[in-house]
Amino acid sequence: MWVVDSDDLAVQLYRVINISDNGDNTYTISGAIHNPDHYERIDSGARIDERPITVIPPSVQPAPKNVKISSYSRVDQGIAFSTLSVSWEAPESAIAYEAQWRRDNGNWINVPRTSSLGFDVDGIYSGRYQVRVRAINASEISSIWANAPETTLTGKVGNPPKPVNFRASPLVFGIKLDWGFGDNTGDTLKTEIQYSKTNDGNGLMLLADVPYPSRSHELAGLAAGIAFYFRARLVDKSGNESEWTSFVRGESEFDVNTIMPALDEHFMTAEAGKQLDKTLDWLNEACLINMAATYELQEDLFIKHGQSQAQIKELWRVYADSELAWAEKYTTVNASINGVKSEVATLDKAVAKLDSSFAESQTQLQVKFNEQEALINTKMQAEFKQGAGYAMHSTNITIVVDGKKYNAAGMVISAELKNGKIESFIGFNANNFAFYNPVNGKMEPFLYMKNGQVFMNEAFISKAWLNEVVVTDKMTSANYVPGKIGFNIDAKTGEIECHNILISGNFRIVSDDGQLLVDNTGVAVFDESKRWAVKLGRRPV
Repeated sequence: MWVVDSDDLAVQLYRVINISDNGDNTYTISGAIHNPDHYERIDSGARIDERPITVIPPSVQPAPKNVKISSYSRVDQGIAFSTLSVSWEAPESAIAYEAQWRRDNGNWINVPRTSSLGFDVDGIYSGRYQVRVRAINASEISSIWANAPETTLTGKVGNPPKPVNFRASPLVFGIKLDWGFGDNTGDTLKTEIQYSKTNDGNGLMLLADVPYPSRSHELAGLAAGIAFYFRARLVDKSGNESEWTSFVRGESEFDVNTIMPALDEHFMTAEAGKQLDKTLDWLNEACLINMAATYELQEDLFIKHGQSQAQIKELWRVYADSELAWAEKYTTVNASINGVKSEVATLDKAVAKLDSSFAESQTQLQVKFNEQEALINTKMQAEFKQGAGYAMHSTNITIVVDGKKYNAAGMVISAELKNGKIESFIGFNANNFAFYNPVNGKMEPFLYMKNGQVFMNEAFISKAWLNEVVVTDKMTSANYVPGKIGFNIDAKTGEIECHNILISGNFRIVSDDGQLLVDNTGVAVFDESKRWAVKLGRRPV
């Protein structure tokens, strides 16, 4: 066995068929190409890629040569654009190239990987340009960067313009950002937005890269009254960046008059809200039993005397087929006389389908006297299918007077899974809602809600947003000592006592005999005719 090897070719196998002597100290060798993988292909049908004939790429890849930077101009729709043009020479064994460029020592901007020997960047700005390129061989081995000499090119002057009228507005549990685009921004790629808790540039985080030409963005999922500072800049398709806008302050909505309707809609569209808003109907067996059963079992105890009757009834029903199975038990305890009715109805139900599961247990008390009815329903209910479902416990009270129904009171506890998010709800419906504290055998109210107003004895609040404050007696700091420290506001007399006051802006004291004004020009005293009598600071005009 012997082989012939070279620097450019890998070893290739041959099977020798014949060797003949030429009689002049030379020999002629006849052979056939040998591929040992053919045996597996013939015997078992396995397909194995052919062995490479060329040598394995080198472990050290040479860098590209002669990297050059140039530019040229073109006219598009009557507007002249300058284009950055970069070229280089191919090194040995390279199959692809990665390149980066930057202007005026800015951030390096990546160029998509290419097999070409150059690239162009349209719409460049004037400045000092640097380019670096590296080669990649078939083994994904990269060369060192090959740098082009720094070159000054002429193009558009300056940088892309900043976003126009960048502003923030409140949303319920969110903040909305809006902006516009000025002239010569048609080559914009995106709007980059950063945010921070302060406006000093510390702790900045990327909020979003908004694709052009979108000009708004919403930050959702915030608590009420949360504030951030935002700034934005434009990035064009060549990677050039504009200056940052000034910081703008945005705050999620804190006005209760705006938040409450949104919360109401959110709650009432959930299963909990629908149940809490429900008015009850008189239940009977026909209302509850509406499916054909496979088997039924019934027990009934009934007595009647004239117009008077009483009954205890229990009914079991079951059903099953290849796609559905369910079981239910209905119980009623009822009595009536001359149109006066009372009943306790109970239903327990379990339903299993191939794509969902449902269970329910409810009890309803219902009484009727002439045109008046009272119905109380307590229900536990759960339903789930793929990716969605809910579990709920509710109590509803409906009063019927002269044929008119009133959703008198109720409460609900619920949890829902929707769109991959779990939300829980607790809701109450009543125009009187009270909490009591048992003290010395007596119940004393400490929190009462009536007709939308809240009354409480004491409250410790860590942080509060107040749209309007009405003080009926006084407001005092916890450390208040008369004449020494703290503050006190007496709402009845109008007297205010404060210590160590810092006032920003104008300060005015007004009486019937004149007024005192402190502003950025100094201190001025005016008489009753509003003419200045004393002035400390700049002389009035």
